[in-house]
Amino acid sequence: MFLLPTYLLSIVIVFITTSHGQFDQSLCPDGPSAPIPDPKWRSIPQRFEIMTELVSGTDVMELSQAFSPTRDAIAASTTKGPIQFYWNFGTNEAFQVLTAVVAQNPVPVCLRQVITPESETSVIQPNTLFVKPSILLGYDPRNEPNRQWGIRYDGDEDLRGIPTNRFKSCFYVNDIKATVSATYYVSDVNKFQAYLPANTSIIVKLDVTISHPSGRRESYTYNVFRYTPNPQRSEERQALETPAGVFCPNRTSTLAVPANIPERVSANSEVLIPNLNSSIISSHNLYDTEFQFTRFDVWYADPAGGQRWFHMTEIHDFAVGLSFQYNNTNGQCTVRDINTNGNDAVPTDGSPNLLQMGSPQHLLLMDDIIYQYTGEKRCRDRVWCHVWIGEKPMPNDTVEHREWHWAASVNNEPLQNLIPMKLVLRRYVSGILLFSVEINIFNYRRRPMTIFEIDYTLANCYRALGPAENYSLAVLSFAIANDKNYPVLENLNFLRLHIFETLIFTMFVRPTRISNLLVDKNNTDIIVTFTLLDVPPRTGPVEVPLQELSLDTVIQRFQTIIDSEGLTFRARYGDSKQVTLRARAKSLNVVQNTQNKWLTSGSKITGLWIGFIILGLAIGAVGGFFVFRPETSNLLSTNDSISNAHTDITAIYDQFISILFTSNMPSTSSLLTLSISAISSFLIAIDTSRPLAYPSPQLCFHNHQSFQHV
Repeated sequence: MFLLPTYLLSIVIVFITTSHGQFDQSLCPDGPSAPIPDPKWRSIPQRFEIMTELVSGTDVMELSQAFSPTRDAIAASTTKGPIQFYWNFGTNEAFQVLTAVVAQNPVPVCLRQVITPESETSVIQPNTLFVKPSILLGYDPRNEPNRQWGIRYDGDEDLRGIPTNRFKSCFYVNDIKATVSATYYVSDVNKFQAYLPANTSIIVKLDVTISHPSGRRESYTYNVFRYTPNPQRSEERQALETPAGVFCPNRTSTLAVPANIPERVSANSEVLIPNLNSSIISSHNLYDTEFQFTRFDVWYADPAGGQRWFHMTEIHDFAVGLSFQYNNTNGQCTVRDINTNGNDAVPTDGSPNLLQMGSPQHLLLMDDIIYQYTGEKRCRDRVWCHVWIGEKPMPNDTVEHREWHWAASVNNEPLQNLIPMKLVLRRYVSGILLFSVEINIFNYRRRPMTIFEIDYTLANCYRALGPAENYSLAVLSFAIANDKNYPVLENLNFLRLHIFETLIFTMFVRPTRISNLLVDKNNTDIIVTFTLLDVPPRTGPVEVPLQELSLDTVIQRFQTIIDSEGLTFRARYGDSKQVTLRARAKSLNVVQNTQNKWLTSGSKITGLWIGFIILGLAIGAVGGFFVFRPETSNLLSTNDSISNAHTDITAIYDQFISILFTSNMPSTSSLLTLSISAISSFLIAIDTSRPLAYPSPQLCFHNHQSFQHV
């Protein structure tokens, strides 16, 4: 009966000698604590967070640890500034994030180390004796349960007004070859219930003494402020992952950047530039490799501080290699060759002077550097994002950091396709932050209907340049016979889409050449009006510029098809009924600007002649008024007024002609309205007893808009 305990004791002595190295018996005379759980001890879960105050002699610092089975992190506030430590045993990497001060500006710096079997991961920092709280709570240097750790009950004690159970433990730490003696103060679950669930103890205090074979010995205390077992995963992720904006060189990426970006995307964005008085620039972006074009719309505040907002549009047509820059504020347009500044063009292989459309990854700045996955972070309300960061070296000791946020879940529901949410650009020169830009993305759409996105902007650009620059266009209209009066306008969107697609395939033109498609009704007929652009007069630096039919050729072919009753459209009405309608022969009307003149065919020429007749009547009335006016006594006093009136009449006339010949042909009613307004202004201007009255700005604007709309 007495031989069994002696046998077990001999096994324990051999085990201690082989596994604990040089255990310090002077620190723990009774040897290591038996690895037998004490019934009063509440086990520590494999996930927890603990916030403490580390007191060592006269030194005090705040220290927190977030712990999980494969990763843990420690954040400490020292007299030299904050410092964070991260251990990832899945990739065997350790990171240390410091805050360096460069030119009086704080700059985060990350240092990476590889975790090897010889690495000291049980302590906060290598070559010290300050062990992590997790080591004291029963886990080994690789965050696994320490099978050699034991603890025993040592009585009760009141601490800071809290009834506590006192425990003691002695154990050996292999990686630093040190002996630890620790005293634990945890709340008595039978006498004190706090913020934790029932039967869960609160860690209140940890007293530690540790010795090393070299003779070093440290004594310190962890005063625990908060202990959270099994925290929420969102809180745990934020604590275990490196902060946003921190780049760690040579870091192992555990998740590849998104690669399933479609060849046709669009999105809105807001650009925040802190260096420019925190200015915000709004934009809309469109990318389409099928039709080979990109579009960028930018809205920005008046740089001079005014209340106006400016709107610029830039369209890159890679089929012909041209960039159209249209100022929506003043209606001016500039055409340039495509270049690589817009980040949507790349040089052609073997021909660096020729360009081609870049991939979606190139457009999003994702193909020229290696990105590191830094974890999952909250990027918006109820939205969690995967985050990647990369560094691009540049000349003159300059580097650029790019940080991408892609939404992975919304309301805790995972997304099938990741959505780009935010891109942060930071550029450093010699370690000093030069500028930063934050781009927040909204309304990201995969495979949108890009054929409608160009809309009338390119047509406006053609109008601004005009035939003088060899940029011609035409406004075409024709009638679709609907003698049986089918209610096809009930599904107007379907009808417009089918008409648009039919025009593209019938005329063999790209969608970018057709805009301002209007569908209306005249009695039973359906009237279709649209703008058709000519091919540009030149091409840019692309390898194989697209060769398209000219405007005249397309119109001639289109007229032949209509006159032969070969143009048909499929329309829908009711719930599921469909009908095929045919364009009415001889119904094509064309208004075309060529060599600074508008060539018009069809019934709309009537409106033009009526306008000229009324204008002639107005000028004749003014001349007759001067010739037959009987009053001559005030001739000298009215000379100046007549001269001023003549100047204003000329200005109004020029305005009328300008609107008439720089816009699409207006309807007869629009010409009549504008002519009547001009006549009234002429008569009022001649009467020297009244101030000069110009046409109503609202009226002019209304008519101008109606012309542009056509």
